[in-house]
Amino acid sequence: MFRAGNVAHAAISAHLSGMLFFERIAQEKIERAMEDGAFDNLPGAGKPLPFKPGDPVVPKSLRESGYTPPVVVLNRKLEDLRAQLASEHDRTRRRALLAEIAEADMRRRIEIERAVQDARHAR
Repeated sequence: MFRAGNVAHAAISAHLSGMLFFERIAQEKIERAMEDGAFDNLPGAGKPLPFKPGDPVVPKSLRESGYTPPVVVLNRKLEDLRAQLASEHDRTRRRALLAEIAEADMRRRIEIERAVQDARHAR
């Protein structure tokens, strides 16, 4: 018998496993490029990025006060949750972690969209 919760869980699991697969591939390619020196001696290496007034960056006063953008906080939370999931063997706890990951990822996507919209309106 199908249950809405089971279908939703399966959909979330499939979505997350697909995302994790592509993230893993991207991470491996980046690490391989770093090992091969692809990022060595890039123009401007070691120099601050040239921000212009109006760029969608965190103002210096906020950075100095310890402000962390919501997307960064959510990315860190997702990394932590995924690490917990990878080492968790209890089915009930894995389900709870999958739900937390799905919620955090949804909030992260909303924050990204909000930042994109803010950047568009700032132009």
